Amino acid sequence: MKKWIGTLLMIASAPASAQTLRPVLSYGTAAKMRDACLAFAAERKMNVSIAVHDEAGRLLAFAKMDDASTAVSDIAMLKSRSAATYRYAGTETAKWNAPTLPGIASFGGGVPAFAADGKALGGIGVSGAKTEDDIACAEAGVRAVGLRTTRP
Repeated sequence: MKKWIGTLLMIASAPASAQTLRPVLSYGTAAKMRDACLAFAAERKMNVSIAVHDEAGRLLAFAKMDDASTAVSDIAMLKSRSAATYRYAGTETAKWNAPTLPGIASFGGGVPAFAADGKALGGIGVSGAKTEDDIACAEAGVRAVGLRTTRP
C-alpha cells in the first residue's frame, strides 16, 4: 500500500506540460524589424509605411515616414497581415488568383518571417515605393533580426 501511495504521489507531483512551447515574435523583435526597414528606406530616400504583425495577425509595430502618403499605411498593414497569416509573400499569393480571400494581399511588399527551424512567427509589409523596393525593404527588416523569409 505504501508503495502504491508513493507512486501516486510521484506521478501527481511531476510537472505536467499541458502546452507545447513555441517561439513567438515579440514586440522588441518586431520593432527592430521596423527600424531596420526604416533605415533601409531612409538610406535610399524612399517614403514608406511599415507594419509588422505576429502569426495571428496582431499588429506589433508600425511606422509611417513623414512624406509617405496616408493611403500606403493601410496597404502596408494589409501586406504584413497577409504575409503573417497566410505565411506566404505577397508575390506568391498574387499567383493564387484569389483576390476575394479575406485579408489577402495580391501584390509584393509583404513577406513572412520564419524562425531558423521553419516556425512561422509573423510578417512585415512595406508600401510607398516601387514594388521591388518595398520587397527589398521588408526582406532587410527580416534579415536584420536573423529570421528567414522562406521556410527551410
